[in-house]
Amino acid sequence: MKNKILFLFAIIFCGCGSRGLTPLKDIPLNLPKIEILVNKEDFRGYILLRKTDSPGMMFMVNSLGEVVWYQKSDTALNRVFKPYPNSYVALDSKSDLIEMSYEGDTLNHLKFGMAGYDRLLHHDLIKDGNDYVALTHEILPINLMAFGGLDQDTIRHDGIVKLSSDGKKIWSWSLSDHLDPLMNPDILKNKIDWGHANALELDIDGNYLISFRKFDEIWKIDSETGSVIWKYGGISIENDSNRFYGQHSINLDLSGDYLLFDNGDRRYRKTSRGFAFRANNNSFLNTLIIELPDSLFSWKQGSVYQFQEGRYLFNSTMRKKIIITNKLGDILWMARTSEEFYRAYYIDELTMH
Repeated sequence: MKNKILFLFAIIFCGCGSRGLTPLKDIPLNLPKIEILVNKEDFRGYILLRKTDSPGMMFMVNSLGEVVWYQKSDTALNRVFKPYPNSYVALDSKSDLIEMSYEGDTLNHLKFGMAGYDRLLHHDLIKDGNDYVALTHEILPINLMAFGGLDQDTIRHDGIVKLSSDGKKIWSWSLSDHLDPLMNPDILKNKIDWGHANALELDIDGNYLISFRKFDEIWKIDSETGSVIWKYGGISIENDSNRFYGQHSINLDLSGDYLLFDNGDRRYRKTSRGFAFRANNNSFLNTLIIELPDSLFSWKQGSVYQFQEGRYLFNSTMRKKIIITNKLGDILWMARTSEEFYRAYYIDELTMH
């Protein structure tokens, strides 16, 4: 299957020795620059980044900041992407869904408007077995005259869609089916982006986790019935030290706890953190807080993932920094980037052999 985006892949699998990919000698001049600021730990994997402005690029760097792999596009790229052991899924435009191998082969390409692929995707795209699950934009016709709006007004909010490998719609979910927008006194102000879902993850039990930035909440959604299993965050957390603000990148840490990038807030707490919690029958326990220095405060975007025991990869988007810490928050590795990246992922070196 041919992708409309040209990928010039530069992968070295042979003669790699024990350290996996060999740094590339000839790389594009417009590849973002990575400057190592702290290097107390020579990690053995790679950091995967996605440059979205034209020409778009996917690339990996090692602990020295050397580019060891890249795929170059002939257009700008959407920032939505997620890696897996043998491939990654992404939006290669505003609407096309692709799955690509690291060798540059197009494993799948779904075009918007075909079969059941009838909603625009945004922010996050994951795999569920051989299927694809993504966040969608939904438009709700509604009367907002009581709030100073129109009698035939609209609200843009979020949904979830599950697509088969050939683009058939298997399942869908909509925020407005589970929360009444008219209960929000500020809905007129928020009608163009009510909720602002920004992350989606598959839980261990097969249900879905969704992050609503504007609610400061994580929801767990039943992947079959669509019912809301639980919500955590928002005003239910009274102790400010245990509250997260504007969070991103909900995922699972190695112990199965829920881990997120707590952006912080420019009004209440100008500090970004790694924040982990666990849930049991609608009871929640915070299990880890890694506080970054205030100089790494990223009031929007950003990510955190645990990639091995006691090691966490942070992306402080607004500060153009990528950081590795231990669970105490000690900075073991840090790089300055010439561009802002939405997320940074760790790729184990064994994946790339």
